[in-house]
Amino acid sequence: MPTELPASALYSHPSLGRLWGKVHISCSPFLHRSELQRLYCLPSARIRKHFGRRSYSLLALGCADGTKESLLLKRLPRPTSLLALDTNLSLARRAARRLPAFQKSAYRADLTSSLSLQFLSTRLSPHPTLITLFGVLPNLNPLPLLRSIRRLMKKDDLLLFSANLAPGQSSHTGALSILPQYDNRPTRKWLEAAILRYRPKLPQGHLEFGVFPDPKQKTLARIEARWISPRKIHTVFSSRRPTSSQVEAWIRSTHMRKLARYLDPLGEEGLWLVQPSSHPASFSRDPNSPKR
Repeated sequence: MPTELPASALYSHPSLGRLWGKVHISCSPFLHRSELQRLYCLPSARIRKHFGRRSYSLLALGCADGTKESLLLKRLPRPTSLLALDTNLSLARRAARRLPAFQKSAYRADLTSSLSLQFLSTRLSPHPTLITLFGVLPNLNPLPLLRSIRRLMKKDDLLLFSANLAPGQSSHTGALSILPQYDNRPTRKWLEAAILRYRPKLPQGHLEFGVFPDPKQKTLARIEARWISPRKIHTVFSSRRPTSSQVEAWIRSTHMRKLARYLDPLGEEGLWLVQPSSHPASFSRDPNSPKR
């Protein structure tokens, strides 16, 4: 099985953040399709109904430069406090400048570390919290991340997260249809720059893109960029492309309750608004894992 580079390696330096920005501008369907931009405005009515006249805080996880969060906040009251978190601190600071709030802070955070999330969450006000997680879930193991977030949530908190989906009913077939969104020159330039910066240094090789089963959930497709060298294969980048039914299985498995779902007409992206369920914070096994 290929060795996987940590996702943080792709954003660990300001120059990599700038290269990611160029990939986003040239390749992101979000920037080129108005339907996807409107998608991020839709949850505002349900969120306003939930919080009513109460003050709330915003915890923006993996916020990048805050573009998607800004679309949502244009239709919401200003948060009492904002905590912008990203692996790349310069991006988190840019998001904090862009997003409205009465108090703001930005931190570098490893979203794969539950201890990191717990420490940073203590800096939020005691008000109910809206947690956003946009563009992150496909690139990390989804169940451990959702479980870590669930443990942080109070009963009145909300989580609004996005998932890049595989169009249609088959995760693998849908992922193959959108492979060109990843296998392109700007993305290759960004990933190759990350490989050059990574330590320990990788051996000489070349990048190859493909669609593979997720190691943790075989029915889930992952688009991967692999660094192929004579002696070893390294997975440099991966993006899970679930179907909407797979996402909802994750929600149930992490003991959260779906309040609303918003889907792109082409089936390539979705938003889910969830809150903690009444179950205790003990979690069932992963969906599709073998029965004992």
